[in-house]
Amino acid sequence: MPEEGLETQEIKEQLEEARERVEEDAEEKRETRWLTWLSLSTAFLAGLAAVASLHAGGLANEALLKKSDAVLAESEFADNWSEYQSRNMKAYLFDTQAALLQDAAREAAAAHAQHEREQADLLKPTAERLRKKVDESNEASAEKIERHELFAKTVTIFQISIAVAAIAALTRKKQMWWLSLLGGAGGIAMLLIGFASGRATAETKAERSEPVTQGHAEEPRKAQVSH
Repeated sequence: MPEEGLETQEIKEQLEEARERVEEDAEEKRETRWLTWLSLSTAFLAGLAAVASLHAGGLANEALLKKSDAVLAESEFADNWSEYQSRNMKAYLFDTQAALLQDAAREAAAAHAQHEREQADLLKPTAERLRKKVDESNEASAEKIERHELFAKTVTIFQISIAVAAIAALTRKKQMWWLSLLGGAGGIAMLLIGFASGRATAETKAERSEPVTQGHAEEPRKAQVSH
């Protein structure tokens, strides 16, 4: 009888050990499963961070180009304004000479004054075009810088979320993973806002260009009617 009792006790212990091993294996599988999802989510956030970083760099380059265009147009505008002032000054001097001269010399001075005024008037459309280009380039540069900053902040949020996910993997704490996912969701929202703002800007530019295009299209029609 004592031997049978010992055998029964050993069987119970073996069954208990087997049950504990099964529970440990199940727990390990559950832990491995969420760690796998953590790895996938981290890789996904890293990909989105790369996309946001690419757009941030591209927008920064475009902003610099637009700012360079504005500076060049500003320089051309300054040259145009200087020539305009010079033409007007010459016209004033010829008018002064015409007031002091007589006959043919007076007519010649008056003709030169009129010529200088006409040349000055011809510079006005160019000045207006250059001034408009300066304003548009500065506006475009500011808009791209604003979007660049938005994408740069998005990259920062993704990087922080990835760092929190790494801490979650090391400490085996799901709460840290949830926090990482929450930060990633915020980064995705900012990324979508950045894309939406770019699309809205493009639509606004298209709407602004439509009246100009229609105006150019109507000019040939008017010419045909006049003929």
